[in-house]
Parts: sequence; C-alpha cells; structure tokens
Amino acid sequence: MQTDTATPLRQTLEIAAADGVLIRARVYGPESATRLIVSHGNGLAAHGYASFWRPLTAEYQVVVLDFRGHGISDRGSLQNHSWNQLVEDFDLVMRAIRDELGQRATFGAFHSLSAVTSLLHAKRFGPILDGLALFDPPIIPPEGHPLQPAHIEEMMNLGRRVRRRRVEFDHWSELAEQIKRNVMYARCQPEACDEMARALLRQVSIEGRETWVLACDPEQEARIFESNDDTSLWFWLSEIDFPVRFICADPAVPGVQPSAPIGKELAAKFDLDYVRVPGTTHFLQLERPDLCTDQARAFCR
Repeated sequence: MQTDTATPLRQTLEIAAADGVLIRARVYGPESATRLIVSHGNGLAAHGYASFWRPLTAEYQVVVLDFRGHGISDRGSLQNHSWNQLVEDFDLVMRAIRDELGQRATFGAFHSLSAVTSLLHAKRFGPILDGLALFDPPIIPPEGHPLQPAHIEEMMNLGRRVRRRRVEFDHWSELAEQIKRNVMYARCQPEACDEMARALLRQVSIEGRETWVLACDPEQEARIFESNDDTSLWFWLSEIDFPVRFICADPAVPGVQPSAPIGKELAAKFDLDYVRVPGTTHFLQLERPDLCTDQARAFCR
C-alpha cells in the first residue's frame, strides 16, 4: 500500500507484539501538536479513511494505525486473532506510541473494531488516552434487549459473507469498482472507495506475476465479527468517567446497520455524549468525511 503523497509522511512506527507480529503506524502532521490516533473497522485499513483524517494533519500529529491482520501490519496466526489479543496489542501500541513520539495530549478517533477494542481496553486497564471519539461502535446489547438479536444476526451474516470474499485482484481498481457496486457502500464518496481499495490490498509478486491481494485474511475477519459478543460493555458504559463521544450513523436511514439504533439507545440510557451524523450508515467517515472531521476536531478541542 502506498502512502498518502499529498500529506508528508513524518515516520513509520513498527511495534512488535508479544507473539512477534509487527504492528505498524504512520505519523503525519506537526511534531509538537496534539496527537490524534486514527484506526479502522474490521477488515478495513486506516489509510482508507484518508478523506477523513487528511484534513486533520494540518493541526494535529495524526498517527494512522493498522491493527494486526490489517493494512500495513503483519497478519499473525488465526489462533491469536481474537478480541483479547487485540486489546493486549492496543495496550502495547498506545504505550509504544507515547514512548516513541513523546508525552502530550492524545486522543483516539476509532471506528467500529478499533472503537470497541478501545472500550474493552479501558474497561480492563483504565483509560490510556485523554479521550475517545468513537465512530459507530457495534456494541452488543445484553440478554433480553430487543436490539440484541439484530446485532447477532448482523455479525453472523457478515462472517458468512466475508468468508466468500475474493482475495486476489489484477489491480487495485478492480476492488474499488467492486466496492462502488456494493449496496453497503452506496453512500460512500467515490474517492474514499478508491482510497480504501488501495489500503486493503498489497501488491505482491507470485511466480513472477504481479498481483494484488487482501491484507486481511477473510477467516480472521469472520472470526472477529462472530465473536463480538461481550455484553458486559453495555452496563460498564454507565460507569465511565473520562471523555468519550459516540459519533454514530443515522438510525433513520433505511436499512442502516443495528449499530446506529444501538448507539442512540446507549446514549439515551446512560446519558452519553452522542452525535448523529445525518444521512449516514456504518461507514460514515467514508460517506461524510467533512462532518466526521468536524466532529473529531470539536471533540479534541
């Protein structure tokens, strides 16, 4: 995957997890500015959100982080591809970023997978960042809640679908066109689809033939979807005492994912800081990057 040539790359961080997997992040923006760590949803890649985070590099030190098995980071084994491992990686990586780049005010702008991981981490270890801007986190409601079956069905359906995913392409533009035809991405900006396609693929040589392959293994992606079932997060959110903003999809959009009404319900039940981005689905940062950038900026200020 190529770097964003319109935004100068300051440096690349390479952090070794306990099992030897190398987790990578790229650093953009002023070296002395407030830090904003940006990461992605399951099966996606952080550089695919460039239309969201690129404008922020003018005023923040933006650290663009790919979790294990995604983007520019190493894949690792299927056995170690779990929520528990992602939480342990998160703790290691947040501390390594601080040690490598220096102590300062640091916020997270996390979507979906990374949003849930950041909450699981805070629940287990306590807050490690100064605040979390969470984009449409798919949090499972507790037993008996009317929205729990929709969440479970969504996760199981995603697991089945991704296992059938095509993994090799002659060129990244093939995947970009596939994304643009997918009804799930119908509201995304065309340039965001292009950026995501490039970020999802790695150009490799196989027996002398140049090709593009998915960075994220479909089986690993499916495993994360199907195990997104920690109901303890729901009630723990009533106890949080550090800055968190839920920036969520619009529950009024026809066919929107269950995470949108779940986010609205959570905010109302526990009086959380909540913003609805009108006319968006779960991929809100690719659909209305301008509004999402404004929300991240307002939260950090």
